[in-house]
Amino acid sequence: MAKSSDEQKTDVRVLVAALDFGTTYSGYAFSFKSDYDEDPSLISHNTVWEAPTKSQGLVSPKTPTCLLLKPNKTFDSFGYAAEENYSDLVNNDSHHSWYYFRRFKMLLHDNMGLTRETMIHDESREKTLPAITVFAHGIRYLKNHLLDHLKKKKLENLIPENENYIHWVLTVPAIWNDKAKQFMREAAKEAGIKTENLSLALEPEAAALYCQILPLERRSTESGSCLSILKPGTRYLVLDAGGGTVDVTVQEVLSDNSLQELHKASGGAWGGMEVDEAFRQLLIRIVGSPVFHQFKTKYPVDYLEMFRDFETKKRAASTSANQKLAFRLPVSLIELFEEEYEEDLLTTVSQMKHNDRIKLVRENLHIYDEQVLELFRLSRENIIKHINELLEHSDCKDVDLILMVGGFSECKIIQEAIKANFSTKNIVVPVDAGLAVVKGAVLFGHNPKKIVSRKTKWTYGVQTNRKFQPGDPPDKKFQVENVDKCKDIFSVHVGVNETVEVGTPLPPRRYNVLRKDAETVDIPIYISSEAHPKFTSDSTCSCIGKLTIKPEKSNNDREIEVRMTFGGTELIVEAKETRSGNPRVAKFDFLEIGKE
Repeated sequence: MAKSSDEQKTDVRVLVAALDFGTTYSGYAFSFKSDYDEDPSLISHNTVWEAPTKSQGLVSPKTPTCLLLKPNKTFDSFGYAAEENYSDLVNNDSHHSWYYFRRFKMLLHDNMGLTRETMIHDESREKTLPAITVFAHGIRYLKNHLLDHLKKKKLENLIPENENYIHWVLTVPAIWNDKAKQFMREAAKEAGIKTENLSLALEPEAAALYCQILPLERRSTESGSCLSILKPGTRYLVLDAGGGTVDVTVQEVLSDNSLQELHKASGGAWGGMEVDEAFRQLLIRIVGSPVFHQFKTKYPVDYLEMFRDFETKKRAASTSANQKLAFRLPVSLIELFEEEYEEDLLTTVSQMKHNDRIKLVRENLHIYDEQVLELFRLSRENIIKHINELLEHSDCKDVDLILMVGGFSECKIIQEAIKANFSTKNIVVPVDAGLAVVKGAVLFGHNPKKIVSRKTKWTYGVQTNRKFQPGDPPDKKFQVENVDKCKDIFSVHVGVNETVEVGTPLPPRRYNVLRKDAETVDIPIYISSEAHPKFTSDSTCSCIGKLTIKPEKSNNDREIEVRMTFGGTELIVEAKETRSGNPRVAKFDFLEIGKE
């Protein structure tokens, strides 16, 4: 059995570098093994991101996930620089042949049709490129930026020239499917990161590892004050709220301080982008869709600055009395509205329904009380409902601590909503909650064995056949050598929400090959949200790919053994012929086919 990348020897990892490729913002962190051995909290991250003009030297731990490619499809810029370079192109009306991508990570969320050939639209919606190429450009930029950072700090001399001494970690949402994980691994390979030097870290797990080394609270004792961290026996829920998704996992600290998952990772697309969309819809109600579209197209710099301002204000918004969000509407937007409708925007706003919640004071839009909360309503409701459902599950009993991490967790309204609805729980928002994932990914890179077990997200199995039985659907019947068979049988290897030990192969299952003359044998792999699916054609089932193996031609009694291993953060599926003693092994490819 081949080892996963997470199981590679760690003694050569002179430097662990983690890349947090986020939906809205991206960044990185790193630490040397010598520092990790001395003090695991000695983790460095970049704080200054370059941009050509307004944002030059901007002090920020992350940069926007935006990519600009030249007309010949080569790299131009990423992050703040990409935002401003594209804005300049638009202002000069020379952007039409360029490729601009932003917030494209959500393409991978819950996408069962994902393949290597999946295409992605740029911001104009008029041009496309292979998605794997776009992601590779972003990963390559972060990788090179980190290496340049090491050179500027004169730290590269501490790393041997052999690139195998750097181990890379790429963060991914725990709720992503196996296709998306393999996609990111292959994008990283295209970006110049060797597969054997790369691990994928599940974002809420990484955050938990980071929180484990932090002094979360100070308590007074008779002997003075002492620091308390996640101790053995602690059961806790990690709420990782990012720009696109909200990832939730429930874990327990074991006696040796390793972590085990108590319930399968879950969540949804309820992150900060949902609040941004609510704000966008509010502006559309005020100025109208045609004007808003013109504004975004003609004045991208103003559009960008307005949403940057909103991003800052939304994090500080709270549920306190007389709460108000106030920010400046660009003059360009006001003028577009008044030219289009020949009406004063101030008058229009004053005549709107619930005009006590929205006011225009000169160029400043003021949003009050209930309207502020309305922007957050869908996100808050989905998060609270989901946590309530989780805490009612038998696996999650005795959970009394909720860790809030991720950039969206820094929003006061989200924090206050969690504290108000789960007042009996201890709610902890660590310092630098937005960096908990990427710093935890560094810790995971140094010691991936800290995670000893996980819960399966799906029921995994193989599509096969068996003898036809009374009660089987007639349309499933077929014959082989005058024997009635039933097709589309879901042969379960492991059920949903079952505990699997990391890196330990599951018991193999063996299957007979029907066609003795077949040169190749395809083995379709399926998942289901049900614990005991019967047929792969059920609505709860999806084909996630297939194994193809070439059996020994001289063998007339063919049998294939299929083995699944949850080797780290990714599923490994292998098949081999058994009775012939043929060592041929086929490895599973999640990206070979889309949804069937």
